[in-house]
Amino acid sequence: MPRFDSLIFDLDGTLWDASAVTAETWREVFRRHPDVKPALPLDRDAVCRYMGMTNEELAGIFFPDLPFDDAFALMNESCALENEWLPVRGGTLYPDVPETLDRLRDAGLRLFIVSNAQDGYIESFLTAHRLWDSFEDHESSGRTGQGKAANIRAVIERRGLTAPAYVGDTVSDAEGARGAGIPLIYCRYGFGEAWGRGRVERYAYAVDRFADLPDLLARLG
Repeated sequence: MPRFDSLIFDLDGTLWDASAVTAETWREVFRRHPDVKPALPLDRDAVCRYMGMTNEELAGIFFPDLPFDDAFALMNESCALENEWLPVRGGTLYPDVPETLDRLRDAGLRLFIVSNAQDGYIESFLTAHRLWDSFEDHESSGRTGQGKAANIRAVIERRGLTAPAYVGDTVSDAEGARGAGIPLIYCRYGFGEAWGRGRVERYAYAVDRFADLPDLLARLG
């Protein structure tokens, strides 16, 4: 697979779907704050629709009538519950994720994760599904305070990657890859098309299943 030396993955809608747990954390947050009324019902549909955006962006979308600090505090409360529950409960892996990651690593590819989630969220994924050994490094907007493009560039620079591609499922993933100057492999099975965030039009390659990645890359080589 000589065209790429590495793959940097988005998490939600690409490797797993943790929306059910996220929606449950919001039910608990609203139980604790019965006076708070979000701008839209924060059920699983809403979680999926807005997955991939930063918490700063989501605070304004979900709670536009609150001062930002109050809205962001609610986001952080939900995120803290995610980081508590997800390492134990896990999410739903897309079919064949562990086996496909093994195939990619066996082919010599270095694997990474960059997500717009809070600090601790990627770690929850790795712990719940015992995938720490599959990835060399990871980065999140919650840890750095930076957007996806900046975090992709940071991983590329500190790991000395020369031919990476980004693997993701939403318009924000496409924008992040473009901002980092690397190709996007578009996961058509993810949240982007299914939940109304907009069809990704600008991408280098696409797959309909996660398990298609090794064959796609073999053809490109």
